[in-house]
Amino acid sequence: MNFTEMFSLQSWLGRYQEIFRRFPLTVIMTVVAMCLILFLIEVEESSTYTTLIKITFTAILGIFLFTAFRLLGDKNPLCLFAVVALVGYYFLLPDGFSQMAASRHFFLSLALFMMILWAPFWKENPSNEHYWSYNQQVIFAFGTSIVFTLIVYAGLSGALFSIDHLFGLDIDNKRHPQLFFLVIGLFGVNYFLSQIPDKATEIGLHTYSKVENILTRYILTPLSIGYFLILYIYSAKILITQSWPKGILAWIIIAFSVVAMITYLFYTPLWKEKNRRYKRFLPLILLLQTLMLAVAIGMRIEAYGWTESRYMVAILGLWLFGVSLYFLLFKDAKIKWIFISLSLIIMISQLGPYSAYHVGERSQQARLQKLLESKQKFSEETPITVRYEISDKIRYLFSHHGLKSLESVLPTIVKEYKSQKNDPYKEDFTRYATKKLGFTYVSKWEMLAAKRGEKVFRSLYRTSRRPLYIKGYDWIGQVGYARRDKLIMYPPMTGDMNNPPFSLILTPQMLRIKEGNQTISTVDLVPFLKKIREDKSLFLHTPEYAYEDERLKLAHQDQNCSIMIYLNELNLEANDTIETMFAEVLYKNLQK
Repeated sequence: MNFTEMFSLQSWLGRYQEIFRRFPLTVIMTVVAMCLILFLIEVEESSTYTTLIKITFTAILGIFLFTAFRLLGDKNPLCLFAVVALVGYYFLLPDGFSQMAASRHFFLSLALFMMILWAPFWKENPSNEHYWSYNQQVIFAFGTSIVFTLIVYAGLSGALFSIDHLFGLDIDNKRHPQLFFLVIGLFGVNYFLSQIPDKATEIGLHTYSKVENILTRYILTPLSIGYFLILYIYSAKILITQSWPKGILAWIIIAFSVVAMITYLFYTPLWKEKNRRYKRFLPLILLLQTLMLAVAIGMRIEAYGWTESRYMVAILGLWLFGVSLYFLLFKDAKIKWIFISLSLIIMISQLGPYSAYHVGERSQQARLQKLLESKQKFSEETPITVRYEISDKIRYLFSHHGLKSLESVLPTIVKEYKSQKNDPYKEDFTRYATKKLGFTYVSKWEMLAAKRGEKVFRSLYRTSRRPLYIKGYDWIGQVGYARRDKLIMYPPMTGDMNNPPFSLILTPQMLRIKEGNQTISTVDLVPFLKKIREDKSLFLHTPEYAYEDERLKLAHQDQNCSIMIYLNELNLEANDTIETMFAEVLYKNLQK
């Protein structure tokens, strides 16, 4: 393209027409997704919001799906199947956002992107060199489309920012994210599609540039060797010390395998007759490491049950074992089977009754049920490991699979929680459920601290509060204390927030109100906080709305001022020492 064509509207329209001719359904899905995202950013949430989000997710998946199916062939009857699959995916999506939906969407998109890398060759048997030449072009096109999209957005966003500030137009902040998705829809996706080779099976061999040689020989190769040394030294340590592998080992092996596999692929055009004997060395290393991976992930599953992440590690381990074995046993192994097998195995892991989500849900439900049946009654005296296990499994099921996944295990608690349906201030279900069972929620960090013999905090905290009734007072402000920092907070207050007439200083002994350097009032907090610390029921069943609980309010009045203190957070160490506390203070000056 010369300089005249670069800025020619006719040239660009011709390119868009060519893209639409090759990938019509992909372009339509891109436009649909882009328009919906722009609309969702613009409007407030409504009754149709969830439906529009589901359509958006479906359209985004359709971009990958229709591109992959189009590359299977010009006259592909499977496009009708793709439409049906997208309709099914829409109904598969939950009504509310969840980690499960986001995770499934990512992995399905990844599987379909992998399909783009092998779709043109599903009937062909290309040499590894020809196949890798096509793959490099597609992967490079995807990477450059991301980089160019960010550059175009940065330029346009900078221009929008300049116009806003130079001309005082007061442009809404929503325009920046809208601009970002507009650039992706109009430029990013279309640029990527335009760079996919039209006749992939006829593509010529690609000769590595100097940069590609440096990347392969002097960056990827040392990284692979480094991971190899770390993992095998650690494996030797396990054998010598007879100590069990750490949980993170599985992820380190997966990371090593990814780097090793990428290195193997980049070496595809570099293998010569004199060094072909080394070609099977890497698959052998991977095969041996999959055995260690099996031990590491097997121990985690035995101890804690299946989850989506453990399922994916396990199934990727099986895939690595199979791929390594294939390249060891077959001299003319084709690298296209790496991508075909990976896309298929990811697809299987995301759909059907034996998907990662169904297996993880059933496993955690069964383990939670077993824990609940092991004791008739739970309390703060129950071992912290048991309390943590229950807390963690309720948290996992609720965040990944929603409230419905807990109906069979905690039917009464779920029913009571649902009865608060119209209350916008109700607390998180995980904490609500553990309180109903008889103990406060235990996080992973609290459990680990307890195992190390460190101090464990008791906390009094509400995640949401009702509006505060301030009639009769002039000012409202927040104040806090932290034992390590002796924290003093000067938050915004009602009235003239730039010039508050007083400051608040909070300690476990008193609240001090100062005007300039003069103390105008002090409030003794010792009896108030002592009574709260001794009331264990407050920490077990903390009232959701602190302002409605008289135990957490302290009124004070003297000749200078009238004060109302609302305690809304208190963290205690094991010896009842106050670590942090936060309160809201209402203030009225009686001297004026």
